[in-house]
Formats: sequence, C-alpha cells, structure tokens
Amino acid sequence: MPRPVYKAPPYLAPEPVFSWTGFYVGAHAGYGWSRLTGTGTFGSDSITAKGWLGGGQLGYNYQIGRFVVGVEGEYSWANVKYDTPLFAGTLTLKNDYFATAAARLGYAFDRFLVYGKVGGAWSRDKWSGNDGLGGSLSATSNRSGWMLGAGVEYAFLGNWSAKLEYDYLMFPSVTPTFATAGGLTVVGTSSIKANTQILKAGLNYRFTAF
Repeated sequence: MPRPVYKAPPYLAPEPVFSWTGFYVGAHAGYGWSRLTGTGTFGSDSITAKGWLGGGQLGYNYQIGRFVVGVEGEYSWANVKYDTPLFAGTLTLKNDYFATAAARLGYAFDRFLVYGKVGGAWSRDKWSGNDGLGGSLSATSNRSGWMLGAGVEYAFLGNWSAKLEYDYLMFPSVTPTFATAGGLTVVGTSSIKANTQILKAGLNYRFTAF
C-alpha cells in the first residue's frame, strides 16, 4: 500500500508592523490669524493680524499598541501683521515668531496617525509706526500662554511622514510701553490680550528607534 507523504506547511513571513516610535525632526509652513483685543483709557477695540509663518519641529513618539504618546517643540518665524494709517504714515503690529512645547497623544491606523496636543506657547508683539511728519514710535511685548492643537499625519515613504495641523494659542493681556521720537506721543494705556489660530502643513523624518 502507498505510504502517506507529509509536507511541511508553506512558510509565511510575518508582515512587518509599522511603528511610530522614535525621534523625529521636520519643517513646516502655514498661515496665522492673531485676534488682539485692547481695553484701556479710551475703551476697547479689536484688530486681526494675518500672515505667513514657517519653521521647524523636533520631537519623540512612543507607540503602545495603537496609542502614540510623545513630546514636541516647534518654532516658527512669522510675518503675522496688521497695518493701519497713522496720520500721514503707518502703524504696524507684527507677531514675528511663535514657539510651542507640547505633549502629544495620538491613535494610529498603521501608517495613519490622528493626534491632539497641549502645552505652552510663546510669541512677541512688535509695534512700529511713523506719522509721516518725522515722528515715530516703537514697542515690544513678549507673550507666554497655552496652546491646544490637533492634526493628522501619514507615513508615506520609509521614515518620511507628512502632517496637517491646526493650533489655537491663548495669551493673557500685556500692556505695551511705547518709545516715541520726533514729537509723536502716545496718550493713555491699553491692556491687550491675544488669541492666535494657525493652520500649517509639514514634513517629518523619523530616526530609527533606540
């Protein structure tokens, strides 16, 4: 009688599992809107500064199951500004940078990551103006506050990933002190609070985890 022949089952190599764990560095660009509301000697008023920004980020992710926890620092050079006439000249308010340091929590669908972030935020108001008649003014106010953000990120090639993110930055009131020259004077004071919205896109390169 023929004897049965046993064959080993075919070997199936396990499919590699993508991991978000590791340090990463990247760059971003976007657009910002700063809503500034002043309350002072002559009542209250609000303005909106708008403009482009760009910079870099550095962070670390650690994946536990589908959850991804991490920390991230970002710095953006900015040209978010507001111009208004000042007699025969111009008065300009500009946020010239934004910086954040935040904790991130995300949920991974393999190479697709949805995340939120919360942390500290820093910025700077720079006032400059001239009245067109030889008078000028300037002031600088540093700001520190809080930020909330949310975004999506997709690992599209090797260690490279692309992200789209929205951030909301909240800053308490500051009172600018103006330096003037040429006969121009500033009458009264104002306490100015700011809220900034930022929409940005970026690229990250993730280093091998260790």
